[in-house]
Amino acid sequence: MESDRDPQRLLRGLDPEQSVAVSIDAGPLVIVAGAGSGKTTVLVRRIAYRIASDAADARHVLALTFTRDAAGELRRRLRRLDIREPIESGAFHAVALRLLRDRATTLGTAAPVVAPDRGRLIREVLTEGRIRCDVGAAMADLDWARARLVAPEQFADANRRARRRSALDAEQFASLVGKYELIKRRRGVVDFDDILQGVLDQMRRDATFTDIVRWRFRHLFVDEAQDLNPLQFALLEQIRGSRPDICLVGDHRQAVYGWNGADPATLLEAEVRFPGVTMVHLSGNYRCTPQIVRSGAAALTAAGIDDDGASRRHDGHPVTFIECTDEHDEADRVARTVRELTQRYGFDHVAVLARTNDQLTVLTRALDSSRIPTRRAVGASPLERAIADAARCSSREQLATWAEAVWAAGNTEPMRLRVAEEVDRFLSSQESGGFRAWVEARQPFDDIEPDGEEGAVSVLTFHAAKGREWSAVVVAGVDAGLVPHASASGEAQRAEEARLLYVALTRAEDELVVTSARARNGSPTGPSPWLLAVRAANPPDVTRGPAIAEVSQRPAPVVDPLDTLRRWRSTVARAGSVADVAVCPDRVLRSLLADRPADATELGDRLGMGRSAAERLAPQLFRLLDELDVH
Repeated sequence: MESDRDPQRLLRGLDPEQSVAVSIDAGPLVIVAGAGSGKTTVLVRRIAYRIASDAADARHVLALTFTRDAAGELRRRLRRLDIREPIESGAFHAVALRLLRDRATTLGTAAPVVAPDRGRLIREVLTEGRIRCDVGAAMADLDWARARLVAPEQFADANRRARRRSALDAEQFASLVGKYELIKRRRGVVDFDDILQGVLDQMRRDATFTDIVRWRFRHLFVDEAQDLNPLQFALLEQIRGSRPDICLVGDHRQAVYGWNGADPATLLEAEVRFPGVTMVHLSGNYRCTPQIVRSGAAALTAAGIDDDGASRRHDGHPVTFIECTDEHDEADRVARTVRELTQRYGFDHVAVLARTNDQLTVLTRALDSSRIPTRRAVGASPLERAIADAARCSSREQLATWAEAVWAAGNTEPMRLRVAEEVDRFLSSQESGGFRAWVEARQPFDDIEPDGEEGAVSVLTFHAAKGREWSAVVVAGVDAGLVPHASASGEAQRAEEARLLYVALTRAEDELVVTSARARNGSPTGPSPWLLAVRAANPPDVTRGPAIAEVSQRPAPVVDPLDTLRRWRSTVARAGSVADVAVCPDRVLRSLLADRPADATELGDRLGMGRSAAERLAPQLFRLLDELDVH
């Protein structure tokens, strides 16, 4: 019988590629994980496997992510795998901020205070320096340079090499940087880039501090490694030193943050950047149907980018293409299409994606007119809204008043009450800095499962959709000038635009609809050149794609585990006279396949139902999971 600490249990239910990625004894290790390949599952299980096999000490593990939510999800999954020892994890800035605060405590100096409103500081600098420039554009120039470690004297040449059109000339940029640093020193504050640069500078100057950090973080794991910019990469390498124990997980085909300095070469050139590296590729796509996988691959291939992804699912719906007269006709037809999709999948499992926010404005208006509820903001959960409300307070006095108002109102919204409790702890600590910095550093809401508002269609840009998935997706406005965007002038930018389209297409699990318009904003347009390739990969006379065995590099299992659980869900839904999605969404079914619940109580927590209902469903579901070999 397997014990809870037996590392072999962590390989159950994985395919051969995933098993190798989890268990291989190698470092440095780069795992190239394509869309829908189980990237998060593999990363979590590798951390758990190394801890369970005593190859890594949980107290010295550092897992770097790009969002607080991703870090929280990682820790929750580890707990489900019975890894109870706490590990250090978080976004780059949160981890760096904790390091600086710990160092300040050791030295008896003041901890860094994060500026609550960076835009206001920039505006003051522009006014004081009589620099005529939009605040947003000035911040974009500043962020672009700092992410790439570009000094003011290098600014003009760096822009020229990147074929980038900056808002500021070299003289204005140098003035902005100088005055911005001065005003931060006067106010005693730092910004988020200062946090990363501060740790990097102190490690370079202080060998003792470097030794402390490297002793603390001996086992490094990096999620979404394709999004590393030069500043983040430099800090990562400084922490690693010459040690081989580092694992990077990512996908160069989803590198879409070039504006922030991210470079797919981090993965593509891993052999150069990490001498002696072992590369493991996860090619199986368990999220998308073969039709959707072909569509994403066609977009990449048309731009000269290779894709070896293969669907591990059975055939699904043919991809639907809708050609519209203009953006208004498109919006109306999208609304009608979304209405049909929500009848099959429910509101929460349908998304409308577009390249720009301007497109989304027109689309949202049509959806609103059709009385289809929408949500535009990513992470706009009750918890995030409550945190944002509290973080808007510009002083500790205002923050105390906010918390008192929540208590006095007898507010029944549990998330606001929970945030008010944390505000009280923050105020009692007398810790410097703002409430948002406290949340980033302390992660007090880590035990709360992320859950957005129910009953709304997600309406997002391609960028905002990255890392998310829905049962059905409408990718709108795949026109020339939008995809690729007209601003993409160079080869690298066009390649990133193709990757961005790939990201958008592969957010769909079961059903994909793609729209284009013959005219937009009163001017004739035409389909994106990549749309033609996607259509060619989905000819109208081919309603069913090749069998899984034909598109996979190895034979696929006869039974699709996810489809099996969907049938079980449908049975439960019919018995209760409710829609399938009312039982649970597909993401919950996938979590059951990735990490089997320990008992009926945990099952109830996952499904969001009471103990008695969970106990009634548990025997049948656990038998199914046994048959599917999920442990």
